[in-house]
Amino acid sequence: MSGHIAEYDVIIAGAGPAGSVTAAAVAGAGYRVLVLEKNATCRSPCAGYISNTINMELPDDCVVQSKITGMRTYFPDLAFHDFELNGFVVDRPSFDMALAKKAEKSGARIKWDSPLMDINSCEVRFQGGNTHGKIIVGADGVFSKTASLLGLERQKIAVCAQYHLKGVKPMRNTAEIFFNVDYAPGGYVWIYPTGEESAKAGVGVTIGSKTPREYLDSFIRESHAFGGLDVKKTGYITGALPTGGLREKLVFNNVLLAGDSAGMADPVTGAGINNAVLAGEMAGKTIIEALESDDMAALSQYENRIKRLLGRPFARALEKRKRLDACVNNELLQEHLPELWVAFKQYWKN
Repeated sequence: MSGHIAEYDVIIAGAGPAGSVTAAAVAGAGYRVLVLEKNATCRSPCAGYISNTINMELPDDCVVQSKITGMRTYFPDLAFHDFELNGFVVDRPSFDMALAKKAEKSGARIKWDSPLMDINSCEVRFQGGNTHGKIIVGADGVFSKTASLLGLERQKIAVCAQYHLKGVKPMRNTAEIFFNVDYAPGGYVWIYPTGEESAKAGVGVTIGSKTPREYLDSFIRESHAFGGLDVKKTGYITGALPTGGLREKLVFNNVLLAGDSAGMADPVTGAGINNAVLAGEMAGKTIIEALESDDMAALSQYENRIKRLLGRPFARALEKRKRLDACVNNELLQEHLPELWVAFKQYWKN
């Protein structure tokens, strides 16, 4: 049907957690929703830890790899501090795909392999066509095309690399976090169990002279964590996450930002799944209100709600992030880590 342009109430760029949760909420309320996903399927570089603090039923076809009941944080000298946690590790592609399927079941349409190209008021151009939407949501990650089309600055980032390893003996139900500038300058190395003899091992760095993969290879080769085991690398992914905190503005007329594109990953820990899901719920609720009242000005409530939720903890985390980046050697890191990492009481005191 040449010349025909489809009409949607909401067009969402990105089928990650923020985009899919928004899509499910709005489509479930009976509105026409289109999700544009640049990739052929869901993929993510993140470790996949989800805290039980979120009120969310896991989709049936999401793969839970392990329950997490504690975090062990290692200083550079390998002294450690244990902290109770309550969450689980998911296989991120299956988690994201389950949320996308839930959005489709709610009535949303997802176009895979369809990167966003341009936005002009209500007209949206993507690879393969163009369409119209009353409201547009940029949930398209740290290198958000939506944000760049709005003329926003690129965010500060941590670059990440992660292997899936077999032939290892991870600590049961425990997230292990290693701080050492030789392996993770400005960030940390993580090990999450995915089975009795398998784990995800990854690194996020904000500074340094080597690639994340080189740092991670060094850690696996030299660290006591694997004790000379014959480790098999069975999967590898890379990515990035925002460390600059929440963007100052989240709503631009009929366009709003959610998830990593809005800077919703914690500036210190990098955790972003819980915030992305919450943002999707809030975006969905606010969009429904705006559509019901036919008043786009109602979208400003979304920004207010997010800032009430994340403003204070993110302000603290940003200040800690600056101090963490200033720990350029292991002596400084050894001394100041308790003030800079969430598992210590000192982090929350000042």
